[in-house]
Amino acid sequence: MLSIVLLTIISALLVFCAIFHFSGNREVFKKISNIPGPRAFPLLGCISLLVGDAAHFAEEILNMCNIYTSPFRVILGTRVFIIFKNPDQIRSVLQNPNAIEKDYIYKFAKPWLGNGLVLADNKIWRVHRRLIQPTFNQKILQSFVGIFHKNALSLTQSMKENVDGPEFELTTNILFTTFSNICESSMGITVESKREEIMNYFTATQRVLNLLFERLVRVWLHSDTIFNLSELSRGFYEGIKKAHNFTDEVIREKKEYLKTLADENDENDEPRRKPTLELLLELTDNEHVLSDQDLRDEVLTVIFAGSDTTARTLDCLFLMLAQHPQIQDKVYEEIFNIYGTDDPEDNPVKSEDLPSLQYLERVIKETMRLFPAAPMVAREVQADFEIDGYTIPKGCAVSASIISLHRDEKYWPDPLKFDPDRFLPEEVHKRHPLAYMPFLFGSRDCIGRVYAVMSMKVITATFLRKYILIKEKITEIKDMKIKTDALLRLADPVTVRIEKRVK
Repeated sequence: MLSIVLLTIISALLVFCAIFHFSGNREVFKKISNIPGPRAFPLLGCISLLVGDAAHFAEEILNMCNIYTSPFRVILGTRVFIIFKNPDQIRSVLQNPNAIEKDYIYKFAKPWLGNGLVLADNKIWRVHRRLIQPTFNQKILQSFVGIFHKNALSLTQSMKENVDGPEFELTTNILFTTFSNICESSMGITVESKREEIMNYFTATQRVLNLLFERLVRVWLHSDTIFNLSELSRGFYEGIKKAHNFTDEVIREKKEYLKTLADENDENDEPRRKPTLELLLELTDNEHVLSDQDLRDEVLTVIFAGSDTTARTLDCLFLMLAQHPQIQDKVYEEIFNIYGTDDPEDNPVKSEDLPSLQYLERVIKETMRLFPAAPMVAREVQADFEIDGYTIPKGCAVSASIISLHRDEKYWPDPLKFDPDRFLPEEVHKRHPLAYMPFLFGSRDCIGRVYAVMSMKVITATFLRKYILIKEKITEIKDMKIKTDALLRLADPVTVRIEKRVK
């Protein structure tokens, strides 16, 4: 009986795809006939080239970007993606009013992140961005440096047992640090005693990301009906439930804290910094600008985007420092010129010190060039438009390949060499202004770009004052495999040795 039901579903799906393919998509295919790309088969498109794990998918997309000129097209099932890697074309795409909405594939993540800033339709996004933006102003961000420093010290403490030992994985401890940062700063809650709950949240989130990737490459699962009947959906919704439960607990704790604060007869009338969550609660409970669902969506988005992307970048950054000891020495020399041999517990990194860490900032930028957390971005085309003689038709998706742009030898000589001096002012001046966009570009760029760089500076400077990062076996960047599960990470675990820095 189950086999008959499954066969019926598959047959119905094939009929649906055939009708869709030969009717609605016929005009799209006609209009993109002059755009190059890999061979596409009816109903399946190019999916045979991409089926595999997330590392294989990332490798094949990079290969296509190297083979084809910009733009080129990739077809997944009946979905057409027009991929751009030319900065002028990317500017035109991301500024085009007919390509402002996130693409259809982002809707797969809607049950998880809802209408948070990452996934919201443009109309909702504009309102929410305007409301949240003030909580990321420079004065508020500077007040977070003490939190970043405290959690960076906790990171160094957590690694004491690894000093002079074999190589070990960094990821979990770094992720806990960035998660603590975003919760204590933007959410205004402490999580030091919640390590087990946080690890469960990490596991659930990674499971959701993995299943989102699985759904992307199994084109028959693009249908909500088919996906919800599949075994994958069970793990997907279980992971989402765990993430939502954690977020609801964060909101509940914050509400209780604010109630306690209000009940106290505090005579101090000085204005108090309001973290993101507190502002969102005011907009929900007092001003009724946001619904409870809006509140959860934005809290989920801020926690995920503020911790996961930064952690992935720090993983790569620490590996680059370990593999390039001369660059690490130069970073430490800059740090030493500010703090000398003072212990970071006695002389912490302060907000006024951060502008002086210019070489460290160049190292961070070079890491984000080679390993951008968001390697691609996709938008849905709402109406036909033209770019460089090509018609980009309504109903397809346009995608900017950030990682291909960042590794294009036209803008980055010897692109797979790790060279922070690419970001010296005189070098930046020579390049196309959009040859580098780790935080995207245009109206929907990353709201947390300054936050991310500040937190990475504090964590790295504090860590290097305590330890030296060492990598015994060097892997050339050209041989490093990456994988994408919506975001980019290295396919192999990031491992290093550490030694105590001698004062």
